[in-house]
Amino acid sequence: MTFGRAGSTSGADDQRPDRPRGLVVRIVSFLSLALLPIGLIAVVQTREFQQESARRSELSLLAMTGQAAAPVDNLLQRTQGVAEAIGLAIDDFDNPALCSDYLAAYIEDRRLYAAIGFVSTGGVMRCSSRDVVVDLSGTELFERMSAGAQVVVAPGRGELSYREPVVNVVTPMIRDGALQGFVLIAIPQRRFAQRAPEALEEGETLVQLVIYNREGEILSALDPDRPVAELLPGGTDLNQRTALVPTTESLTTDWDGRRIIAAQPLLAGSVYALGVWRQPSLYGGAWAASLFPLLMWLASLLVAYYAVHRLVIRHVRRLGRTMRRFATDRQLPEEPSHHEMTGELREIEDEFRQMADSILRDEAAAEDRLRERGVLLKEVHHRVKNNLQLISSIMSMQMRRIPDPQMRSVLERLQDRVLGLATIHRTLYESEHVGRVDAGRLLREIVAQQFHGEAADLDLQFELQSLELLPDQAVPLSLLVSEAVANALTNIGAQPGEAPWLKVGLAALDEDNARVEVVNSTDGSAAHAAAAGKSGRGLGMNLIQAFSAQLGGPCRIEIGEDQSYKLQTTFPIRAMQFEPQDY
Repeated sequence: MTFGRAGSTSGADDQRPDRPRGLVVRIVSFLSLALLPIGLIAVVQTREFQQESARRSELSLLAMTGQAAAPVDNLLQRTQGVAEAIGLAIDDFDNPALCSDYLAAYIEDRRLYAAIGFVSTGGVMRCSSRDVVVDLSGTELFERMSAGAQVVVAPGRGELSYREPVVNVVTPMIRDGALQGFVLIAIPQRRFAQRAPEALEEGETLVQLVIYNREGEILSALDPDRPVAELLPGGTDLNQRTALVPTTESLTTDWDGRRIIAAQPLLAGSVYALGVWRQPSLYGGAWAASLFPLLMWLASLLVAYYAVHRLVIRHVRRLGRTMRRFATDRQLPEEPSHHEMTGELREIEDEFRQMADSILRDEAAAEDRLRERGVLLKEVHHRVKNNLQLISSIMSMQMRRIPDPQMRSVLERLQDRVLGLATIHRTLYESEHVGRVDAGRLLREIVAQQFHGEAADLDLQFELQSLELLPDQAVPLSLLVSEAVANALTNIGAQPGEAPWLKVGLAALDEDNARVEVVNSTDGSAAHAAAAGKSGRGLGMNLIQAFSAQLGGPCRIEIGEDQSYKLQTTFPIRAMQFEPQDY
């Protein structure tokens, strides 16, 4: 298993998949698909129910129209019966005067009609309740009477000099298949002006009730001030609504919305009643057929969401918050919340708590082992550092007894190497992370230790980045720099009028490679060049080459334009790797 170096980034964020859709969205989608067939069936059934309700409503409106026109219908039926009875009685009168007296007495006794008369086939009325002879042969009324052997109902136009508006009801008298004449009964128009029953006026359901004849002439109207033409569809008249069967029609008017027009025939198809009704609530339009399935769909989604939220979603969200809190700060609620939780979710939460407890125990044990190993490693580095310092002290004691300067110089260089190693081990046990070393800090300490006691006018320069390396690389790197600095101090020089200088640099070229260099100034003389060439074949240079090989990079030596002497090594940065037995 490999761990990345400090400061490195992973591409996991760039490869993170899109967030999946939530449970609520999926439930709504699946329920919508599941309820689609039911919704279509509901739409069809609702429309069929609406059509059936409309048909029943039309039948009801026809019946109510007939009920509203019942007083007029009864009056006309009674008048027709009176006409037939008078026609039989008139046959017994040969004298017109006696006939007129009889009719006048009948009207005086009943006080229901304005006038009654018998019209011959020639159009002359000799017997009437007015006791006058009237010639109707040239009138429009007689033309209608002669057009066929049927009852004629028409508004009166002064045929008998009426004192008020009347409606003439003419009944043909047929004996043995032959037309004998006509009985004319004039009914005061006020007898037709009947109000609708109270039960029909509730909520102003009945807008208008019109009584009219076969020719479309209005005999009476419930609301005389409202024009009948504006209640009918454009381009139609009353004479077009004279069918012998009841009819209904639905339309939209400009003045009061949708209306139902119901036509009911009266008196053998001679008189008709036209009722205009306000649109009932069941005539809600086509949108009503889709409203109920839509409401049913919404109600189903709400119920399903409530059930799923109460039984699943809220518990899953709470469990998710518990997991995130555990992942963040390794904390768990003291007691599990099993209130109103299903058995499956309880089992999941119990398994999670058991897993979390196991993780906490394993992490605690791993931290203990890691802490023990860290303490052990630090103790090892500390003891190694002490032993190296002890060796350095012994070497110092030995050097004081050696009179040969050359031999003492060799031991001093060896002592510097030993102290360099001691510095490395001191840095390792002082580091917070035993497995990683700040190479920049380590090189600064080693160079400063070597620089101690050198000429005060030497300019020491550092260009060191903070770069964490494994101990396996930090050790050869520090030894390489130590040998390079020692060689540089041996061959350092300066141009006339300038101070000698030494520069140590460490920089990361990218995430995988770094570069270390040691540069010193020279005086540019041939003697320094010869000394540098000689040092390039000595023990120090051999050690530098060996340490460069351990780092994994070649060592290069360059002479700059300013006659500076540069030693440079580029090496790969290795990542920390653990053996399987470390786990």
